[in-house]
Amino acid sequence: MLLAPFAAAQTSEKAAAAKPAVETPPVGPSADESAQYAAEIVAKNLDNPCGLAVRQTVAPNAPSELFISESGAGRVVRLFTDKPSEVEPVITGFPVAKFGDKPQYNIGPLGLAFITPRTKLAVGTGGLPEGEDVVQVYSWPQDVTATSYDKAEYHVGPIAAGGRSKNGEGNFFGLAKTAENDSENAFFVTSAADKEHGWVLKAGVAANRLGDLQPFIASQQVTGVASPSAVAVNPKQRSHYLVVAQMGHTDDQRDSVVTFYSPASGEPAIVLNTGLYDITGLAYNAQSGDLYATDFAWAKPEAGGVYRLEAVEVEGRQSCRPVKIAPAMRPTALAFTPDGSLYVTAMGARNTVDEPPTGVLLKITPKDATAKL
Repeated sequence: MLLAPFAAAQTSEKAAAAKPAVETPPVGPSADESAQYAAEIVAKNLDNPCGLAVRQTVAPNAPSELFISESGAGRVVRLFTDKPSEVEPVITGFPVAKFGDKPQYNIGPLGLAFITPRTKLAVGTGGLPEGEDVVQVYSWPQDVTATSYDKAEYHVGPIAAGGRSKNGEGNFFGLAKTAENDSENAFFVTSAADKEHGWVLKAGVAANRLGDLQPFIASQQVTGVASPSAVAVNPKQRSHYLVVAQMGHTDDQRDSVVTFYSPASGEPAIVLNTGLYDITGLAYNAQSGDLYATDFAWAKPEAGGVYRLEAVEVEGRQSCRPVKIAPAMRPTALAFTPDGSLYVTAMGARNTVDEPPTGVLLKITPKDATAKL
């Protein structure tokens, strides 16, 4: 379990990106436990699934309701865990644009997170021009009814080019909110636009409504590693950190790192090498306290997978080691349901925008009692 109980270190926005503000310990030895887990495809033919969010159930032991941003199709869909193959569009008409090279992807809606447990869903966009992407917020006072992109209750952003962002912010891939009873009560967004700073954005939350979205942490200058991607908030108060993953270069370097920050000040406690290629998703198992990650492995998609990041000591310093629990082709996000089940979205084997969708939703479960999530 990663708790990172370290003294905070002050950052400087003027620090050179090649020189991280916080020293990074070596990564621990990796392990592969995937033989102990089953990865079942429960939904398929999804078009570049990117974001995954769990809506709070209305009754104990009720089926969970999962929301997925089907980015290539410009829509958000939902399904219930007792009938996962029945995928239903709930928000349609998001702008879609092309992203990346070799392979190239169509992307529209990206990150998903509930601001309130059931009624307000935030969606980060990625299909608008640089400096124009926003976080859309949709409200369903009762049951979810189908709606369209332009029917959001409100949005926060955009962050246009200016003094703190050279080109403006965009591609809002990672979204996370602090717990309902958290005194900080804040919402965090990763942005993939500003190559100099690697901004993590922050909005306050008051009366269940997002406030002004602003640059908060220059993550690339803290870590020396490019591209903030995934974000999560540790649910345990005694180890209450904002955890941000840096994807790093999209080549065959295992350069992804995770950084533990104060959600109030943005000061970093520790930066940890993970031994992974390109982290795209982070999630805590609230029951065990363990942190999990998805590795997209952009240049080596056959090496992609789902990992548990375990705390270890290396050369007398706290570090982490990656433990693989399941292979996955281009995984993008993961989430735990209240019953402890782990669900993962993955884009699959498609290499061009002209090929049929190959995205899937996986359910990962232990094969026996000795393997626990």
